[in-house]
Amino acid sequence: MFKKIYVILLWPCLAFHLKAAPLSFKPDSVTTILKLSNQNLKERRLINYIRSIWQEGPAVNLDGAKTEFDKLLVDYNMPNKAAFNYFIESICQNRVLHIKEAENWLVRAIDEAEKADDHYLLYTFFTHLGFLQTYAGNTINAVSSFRIAKKEAITLKDAYLEVLIDINISDIYYRNNLYNQSLFYLTQALWLINQHRLHEQRLKNAIYYNKAENYFRMNNIDSLKKYNAMLHDASSGTFRLYGYRKRTDYYLQLLYHNYQPAIKAITALQTDTLYRYDDTDEQNLADAYYNEGILDSAKNIVNRLLANKAQNNHPEIKLHLYRVLGGIAEQRGDYKQATYNFKMAMLQSEDHISRLTQVGNISAEIKTDEMEGTYLHKEEVYQRQRLWLILLVVVAIFIIVTIAMFYRNIKQRRYYERLLFTSHQEELAFINSHEVRRHLSNILGIVDILKQSDDKCADYLQIEDYLMTAAQELDTSIKNISEKLDRQHEA
Repeated sequence: MFKKIYVILLWPCLAFHLKAAPLSFKPDSVTTILKLSNQNLKERRLINYIRSIWQEGPAVNLDGAKTEFDKLLVDYNMPNKAAFNYFIESICQNRVLHIKEAENWLVRAIDEAEKADDHYLLYTFFTHLGFLQTYAGNTINAVSSFRIAKKEAITLKDAYLEVLIDINISDIYYRNNLYNQSLFYLTQALWLINQHRLHEQRLKNAIYYNKAENYFRMNNIDSLKKYNAMLHDASSGTFRLYGYRKRTDYYLQLLYHNYQPAIKAITALQTDTLYRYDDTDEQNLADAYYNEGILDSAKNIVNRLLANKAQNNHPEIKLHLYRVLGGIAEQRGDYKQATYNFKMAMLQSEDHISRLTQVGNISAEIKTDEMEGTYLHKEEVYQRQRLWLILLVVVAIFIIVTIAMFYRNIKQRRYYERLLFTSHQEELAFINSHEVRRHLSNILGIVDILKQSDDKCADYLQIEDYLMTAAQELDTSIKNISEKLDRQHEA
């Protein structure tokens, strides 16, 4: 079985919500981006714009556009100008299949991003480097690049970026026949989408399709049917959804050994303008011809694929191609040619096994990184919970101290109120016993004298002033007591 080239699949996925990519360079669009105050948003939109022009756009006056773009970066004093320029140069070299030169320019861009400690640019550049290395068949370095990109995505705490990296890592496993590991990362990517409620149907569609690819290679018909149905049920997504459906449709025919209908379906796709027909379909068509016994057609396709330089760095693909040629020669009785083809397949197998060992070593490092990331996340959660607990304890202590102080103040207030009340009572008792009773005794004494007098009128006239004075003093004392009682009541 063969491996698809995911590079084509995932380049567009990396564009952040790019709804309509411009097809020609427009200075006004760049100016609008450079005027943004949010540096992070500015960088992301610049990267998307660079992709839309130098990667996806027509190869018309790209050098002139690059010169004008660089001038705008200088005019607006954009940080990391050199990193953006190196990135553009890398894309331009990749367009003309100068992969080594593209890698060199990208490494220079990474150096600039590292100097600035710019995690988003590091994520972007290492991801692109991983794509280039994947295309070149450099599995060990590709996985290392994706591993670093995943660290940067975790640092940025961006679930969308983590999803993309998980899909890319799953592709590395897929290309090396490690289907269970590939499915693990696809499941993890889908979990991240659901956990963070990312509204990205196109990514879900890509995950469903990639899972279908894995189950096709594993000859798991039931699971392939499940994801084929999910792709047909998807109501939205990218233009690739049509291709996902068509390819998984004929995958089912191949697994059911319905080779004639599969051949008919694949050949029809060659002229379908809505479908992007590529080497993967050619490989599957060769398999269908071979299994149906149409050996000449199978051989012609396989020889054409082996002559394609794109397969030179992919022993996992050439391994199967030589096996098919060996099987064809064996069926025709050409055992010498069969021996040669099987020998070539064995050489490709040795190369493939060597790469598998490298992938195994790196995969262990990736798992270590993931465990470290999980530990750091848990440690962060623990520290956050610990801070909250400390804060709650401090607040609780503060509340208790406040209540205690409030209670103590109330208790002290009541104590002093009782002292004041007692003092008032004693004062009133003193006034009552000394002032009021003294004046009242004087009045009673005068009245008693009058009662015993023989000439009451003459005596009254003599003591009238004394009686009036005593009465006034008694009235004053009573008013004084009344005022004190009023003040005590108000208090």
